[in-house]
Amino acid sequence: MIQPQLLRRLTDLIDQSHNILVASHKNCGDASGAVTACQTVLQAQGKTVTTFLPAVVPPVFSYLVNSERVVTNPDLIDWSDYDLFLCVDAAEPHLTGLGHKFANRPSSLITVNLDHHLTNPDYGDVNIVDRSAAAACAMLAEWFLAAHYEVSPAAATSLLTGILTDTGSFCNPATNESALRQAGELLRLGANFGRFLSEVVRSKTLPELRVWGKAFERLQINNDLGIATTLITLQDLAEAGVAADAIEGVANFLNDLADVRAVLVLKEQSDGTIKGSFRTTREDVDVSALAKVLGGGGHKKAAGFTITGRLIEKNGQWQVVD
Repeated sequence: MIQPQLLRRLTDLIDQSHNILVASHKNCGDASGAVTACQTVLQAQGKTVTTFLPAVVPPVFSYLVNSERVVTNPDLIDWSDYDLFLCVDAAEPHLTGLGHKFANRPSSLITVNLDHHLTNPDYGDVNIVDRSAAAACAMLAEWFLAAHYEVSPAAATSLLTGILTDTGSFCNPATNESALRQAGELLRLGANFGRFLSEVVRSKTLPELRVWGKAFERLQINNDLGIATTLITLQDLAEAGVAADAIEGVANFLNDLADVRAVLVLKEQSDGTIKGSFRTTREDVDVSALAKVLGGGGHKKAAGFTITGRLIEKNGQWQVVD
């Protein structure tokens, strides 16, 4: 739960602002839901709102209101155009794709850091970081309702999407009483749960499932560490003819494995990097600490990192090489 004085401070900042920039990280239902909901709700308050993500909203979330209006080119962002910067669901500024500009923002531009990641270093001028929250969208729902903002059914659907994706449809350990309560309020406001089910949960195609099959086929368990590991390469995606977002959710699915302490999924990316996703259901394991060692971060139960390299198979063993 967010401290009431912080919610009032944020509402006051919105009241005093005219042009607001809302940014988050890429390829995430919580991030996409957060920025699209902010645009809809804050525009209803008479504000001019620009939303920014470092990549287009994944096709699976294209049903979200205003998803087509998200800016992805950092060259189009000029700090002087805004009087408030709202950074949501981003553990660090660089994850927004605006990190290279962050240090040069004018002192008059107030940065609000609204997030739920365990490793967030409180980088904003105003930090609203609830590390117990299940999703940034749950925090936004709490704020919007406390501020008595109008939350349309479309905005409620965006927020519910964020909560459902970050809790694995209420199946992972991030699920808590607050998330369930906020989801109930959003359903009352007209959130379209059926749309989420049809577009996100029941949307897998045969080629996509074949790629998931590759991940299952390569699954290995390190008995000493108790970590299950698998990987997906760019060649896997190319051969199946699917986009990179087709493998989103593999780590969450494998988190149901019995008798392992944690799961690690490595995914080769087109920019010459490898994205690692850690998951665990164990109370005595903090995967954010593991991710932090590799330059990443996240939550105790779900975290990630990105390293430079490629995945190659040599003598029957997979390796990360530069």
